[in-house]
Amino acid sequence: MGRQEMYFNPVMEEVNGVNKLVMPYVKDAGRTADPYQFDVDQNGVPLFTDKNINFVNGMVENDSNYNKTDKKELCKIIEGMFVGDAHERMTCIGRVVYEIDNENSTHLTAVGRHKVDDIMKKLDLKPTVVKKMFYGEEEKTVTGGVLFTAQIIADIENLKERLNVGDDRLVPEIAYAAKTYLNKAHVADVNKNNFSFATKFCHWTCQYLKLGDKYCIYDKVVASVFPYFVDSYASGGLASWDCCRMKRIKGAKDSQELVSTIENYKKDEDGYTRYRNLYDAVLEGINKWRADNNQNGEIGYREVDRLIWYYFKGASGKRIKHALAAIDC
Repeated sequence: MGRQEMYFNPVMEEVNGVNKLVMPYVKDAGRTADPYQFDVDQNGVPLFTDKNINFVNGMVENDSNYNKTDKKELCKIIEGMFVGDAHERMTCIGRVVYEIDNENSTHLTAVGRHKVDDIMKKLDLKPTVVKKMFYGEEEKTVTGGVLFTAQIIADIENLKERLNVGDDRLVPEIAYAAKTYLNKAHVADVNKNNFSFATKFCHWTCQYLKLGDKYCIYDKVVASVFPYFVDSYASGGLASWDCCRMKRIKGAKDSQELVSTIENYKKDEDGYTRYRNLYDAVLEGINKWRADNNQNGEIGYREVDRLIWYYFKGASGKRIKHALAAIDC
């Protein structure tokens, strides 16, 4: 497929020092003018326009389903992961792991086929109290994979410095934290890979500490449709990537469907490095497209991830199937 064609192209021009929307002749000028409709490409997939990004940001930031956590208080607790004695740091790390897991539904507590209570009993551990978000809050405890992951994170040397330089090796270290903890204790054979959580922990910790946009998130919804964006935008060394290798046919003969193979990245030791390289190629192409189409400045991982996730997270997978089918093979 060729580079993205902007069917509904809002062109901006400066009028008295203020950017104003200029309506060019387009196939559907009404859609471009409507702030509640996405600007879309030739396949009906949202483009990375300022209007689309602002629209999604507004929807997410004002939806209580995605704002369960007090961001100001969480920021203080994230800062607390790096100050004080070991106990104080651990209570903060435990709370941060709990909040990111809870906010993103990454199911960290479970430890494979083993019952959490049985594992805790074998380790002679009890649920651990974590930092309170505010005065008077009911006491919260963490157990199972949340506790084991927090323990491993607490033992990572130079964590803040490694986050600051975007060290991609942190992702597998955190992803396999529960496995590492339990294997060291010789109490269970666990091979759980919390890849999605690890990327979100690194991403959001950097965001709250204002360390920059250092880590792209791995999300199941985004991964399920990412080949489309590789095909549409990837630049640099991956511009000629064969996106047909990123999708496969699934199901019986009468019910076959195309699915993404991006999830395979999380299985390999260098999977996050390869995934981020791919994401960077897409991001570079998106920002080139934005520059060519009169959009304001560059965007980063957060904006790309949020727009893809928000648009494709529902609709019974129909939008994902439609996008994958549009890739030329």
